Amino acid sequence: MAMDAVELDDALETILSFVPTLVLKSAILLNIPDIIASAGANASLSVDEIAAKLPSESPNLHYLSRILTYLSMKGIFVQTQTSNNPSDIRYGLTDSAKRFYVRKNNPGSLVPLLLMQAHPVLMAPWHHLHECVLQDCNAFEKAHGKDLWTYGKDEPLVNNVVNDSMSTLTVLGMEQILSCYDGFKDLKTLVDVGGGKGTALAHILKAYPHIHGINFDLPHVVQTTPSIPGIENVGGSMFDSIPIADAIFFKNVLIDWDEESCLQILGNCHKALPENGRLIVAENITEESSRPNKPTEMVVDLVMIALANGGKERSEQEWRRLLQMSGFSVVKMMGLPGLFSKMKIIEAIKV
Repeated sequence: MAMDAVELDDALETILSFVPTLVLKSAILLNIPDIIASAGANASLSVDEIAAKLPSESPNLHYLSRILTYLSMKGIFVQTQTSNNPSDIRYGLTDSAKRFYVRKNNPGSLVPLLLMQAHPVLMAPWHHLHECVLQDCNAFEKAHGKDLWTYGKDEPLVNNVVNDSMSTLTVLGMEQILSCYDGFKDLKTLVDVGGGKGTALAHILKAYPHIHGINFDLPHVVQTTPSIPGIENVGGSMFDSIPIADAIFFKNVLIDWDEESCLQILGNCHKALPENGRLIVAENITEESSRPNKPTEMVVDLVMIALANGGKERSEQEWRRLLQMSGFSVVKMMGLPGLFSKMKIIEAIKV
């Protein structure tokens, strides 16, 4: 059966779907979005003007031009030309590029997430996805001989890339959480398990400064965590024990682990909390009765296969069962507006 041109284009787009990410990464590493942004709010620059800001005495202008043209077609840059002279072509930033790909003075930038997902160490596990099916194995461990968390302990640069990425997502997520959830207001102490750089707690304490926050993560993570007023950094393993507090908070942590591991972690939470102590979980929750309608709805779930330890996105019913098995009663489950509409806040009480 003959393939028409549209079908061939679709097939090639799928096969070459890695290209946009890696070309955008090259532009980020060249600092091009920030170069354009630094020229003014609605600036547009020529290839020569951009090249003059690069850390090279003789950059290849033809390569640079082709990268800029491609990313203009992908909606990252805006390409304009007021004459037939090729040297008159200029490049500005789209609104989405200003929001997501400019790094300077932009806490909502997604650059750290891009640099994590496009990092060679983090891309290598995807080449072992088929082995996960055949051998029920850990893709990251297949690629590197150890899981992601152990690898981060031994490789500080990778540890920093991962933590910077998670911190970026937390900035965006906490804005949504605090806009609609007020369950932190009556707490005296709060532990953020897997809190990384303390970003989530910093946002919570800004809204509720009376809380004493405990940022709990692996020792090699908290060793590089900045000091933040009101937050105590504590190193340890959630598989051993969790610091005592009025409430325990998880954001996108339990998604990384299989059911057996989650039960062990939640069991330690139960031991650490007082009677009627509160467990607050922010996670992506899948709809029980519907199948994904588009590939982007499954991306995070597939990332869990590539990078995590048997983790996955779970349904509301699966969460209720896990929490009940661990000695918790769910008292609230609420969705978030806007960018994080797939995420829900689960509030449970120790029983």
